[in-house]
Amino acid sequence: MSESISNWKKWGEKDPYYGVLSDEKYRMEGLSEERLKEFFETGEVYVAESRKRISEWMGVDIAQGNILDFGCGVGRLAIPFAKLTRQEVWGLDISEDIIARANAHRDSMGLHNLHFKTYNGKDLEGIPAFDFVNAYIVFQHIEFRKGMGLLRQLLEITRENGIVQVQVTFGHRLPWKTYTNFFLRTKFQPYNFIYSSLKHRRLCSEPVMQMNHYSPQKLFELFSCYSKQVHIEFTDHGGHLGAIYALKKSGRD
Repeated sequence: MSESISNWKKWGEKDPYYGVLSDEKYRMEGLSEERLKEFFETGEVYVAESRKRISEWMGVDIAQGNILDFGCGVGRLAIPFAKLTRQEVWGLDISEDIIARANAHRDSMGLHNLHFKTYNGKDLEGIPAFDFVNAYIVFQHIEFRKGMGLLRQLLEITRENGIVQVQVTFGHRLPWKTYTNFFLRTKFQPYNFIYSSLKHRRLCSEPVMQMNHYSPQKLFELFSCYSKQVHIEFTDHGGHLGAIYALKKSGRD
């Protein structure tokens, strides 16, 4: 099992909401109904922005087709996607614990067109074709080589003239002390153990989410096999720099 999969499964067991949005108010130990509602409202905002973005860029209404949310977590985005369309919506994640929570949220809202499923972290066999494929703050936590393979598979299962919208990181502008601390925590377990124990005032080793950078050149080489045009919107999440790439699948020459 890769480090990224192992860490995400640990977050799924311990702190699934904080694992998605790293804000202390979403920690399980202090998660109130009000904060949980706020957590899901952030997903409503993203879905509305996505619908507007794709409509303006490509003249397509994503509400008219079926949707896949890759790396869905507890359903923060998949749930509002399922409210947006009458078509089927799927959410994929590697964590059984997280999918169990996602199913509970879905059932409480009576969303019969929403389906959550686990996958093994490397193969998307048995996944149907989709009109709109979304992946947001997901690939940054997946090792580059593995992530590129998964991205190619997502492009393959996108229908002809379907839309892929994926956010990927390419760098950072963090202060050197902040980045050095983050780097040491991800690469050296003894350092992370000491850091986590001091932070929580008890002996522990908190899982660390990787932040992997993807070469834009490699992404463009891949995208060019499936589309003739890519729309880009830059992102900055706490100093981690990335971009939302959106393309309409148009086949290969």
